[in-house]
Amino acid sequence: MSAEEANKAPERDEATEERKTPPSSTMLNELVPPPGTVYYSLRTYSLMNNQKMGASRKFGRVTWHIDAYTYASGAVSPTDPDFASKGGMIYIVMIHRGSVTIDDDFDADVWDRMTFQISLRQSNLTPLLHLPSTGSETPSGDNNNYTINYGQEMQLLANQGNEAISFEAKYQEDFSRVLATQTGSTAGDIHFGIYTIDESSKHRTTDLFGLSVLTHSDPSQFPLSPGFNFDIDGDEHWASGRPFSLGLGF
Repeated sequence: MSAEEANKAPERDEATEERKTPPSSTMLNELVPPPGTVYYSLRTYSLMNNQKMGASRKFGRVTWHIDAYTYASGAVSPTDPDFASKGGMIYIVMIHRGSVTIDDDFDADVWDRMTFQISLRQSNLTPLLHLPSTGSETPSGDNNNYTINYGQEMQLLANQGNEAISFEAKYQEDFSRVLATQTGSTAGDIHFGIYTIDESSKHRTTDLFGLSVLTHSDPSQFPLSPGFNFDIDGDEHWASGRPFSLGLGF
């Protein structure tokens, strides 16, 4: 792919679902602004959907969904040509969910690590935050306990764009890794990974948890073309990834 092709925005994005309300599985999800708010969207991107892992031998399946909550903050319309100079900013809060399952005819600990990456080099998106971050666990016996605790105050527009409102986006979730740790960073891209500490039958199915925050100052550049990469390694190794199209939804 040439640099020109990589930087060209596709005509439409790849959201598989556009929703008004979040899923009900979170401990606290207050990412949806009040009714009447404009320039906000909630869209789901299915990066991998029960995709089989393995080359010559298939040893499991992976599902990776992103719920993308997108806001035009700064109480500035994204159609304003002076959006950035007036203090406007696009915020995208990504909730990662899904699972990695090892097939029954393979040992549950066929893997030692799995990593997930959102590559931003072709998109001009800025990685602001990923939770949980590396080293944030609280050990308790065989468990490493993690807390996702995100809060961000934004100035949004409501009432058909005629009223500025203050909105605090909040998300909290607790989870544990059994005989495993989770890492997370924003060093250039969004990276998070899960690493086993010892053999455990609990590694047969591994649920995904994570929150990423991205920003962009120019809404006219959307849709953008970030990429995703998944890698699992151990007794078996397999990797998959490609660009995907990310839109505003408004």
